Amino acid sequence: MNKLNTINLFVLFIVMNLISGCSLQNNSDRNNQDVSSIKLECIQLCLRMNEKPFEDKQFKDLDSIALFMQAINESKKMNGILDYGAIFLMTVYSVDGSLRTYHLNIENIEYPQKGLLLKLPNTEQGYEIPENISKDLKDLIYKAPKAETS
Repeated sequence: MNKLNTINLFVLFIVMNLISGCSLQNNSDRNNQDVSSIKLECIQLCLRMNEKPFEDKQFKDLDSIALFMQAINESKKMNGILDYGAIFLMTVYSVDGSLRTYHLNIENIEYPQKGLLLKLPNTEQGYEIPENISKDLKDLIYKAPKAETS
């Protein structure tokens, strides 16, 4: 009986590790200090807006980078294959010159939302951004001064 309990605990441990490993990023993406800037480009659905927030916008300050990285690191894997339109193309530039690209959907709405994030090139697997982070991103993206836009 003791051996059976040990096996059950081991299986439970493996399952819990698999479940907790369902966030968007691996450990190499978790370090904010490796990120030099983040660029958002208005694409697809954004281009159809009556008032686009910007064509593209670069975020270089540490607080903004930390918020975007929090969204990446705390997003949760969604079930099923997505059929969606993208609002922003998000490019994460690292200090070593590498980059990672995502589709980011955060709407300029007043009611609570959970943002959508997809790591490209896989446009079928979505990750849900928690409401509190989505609100902060919305405020940053849509209400921030347009100083660094093109």
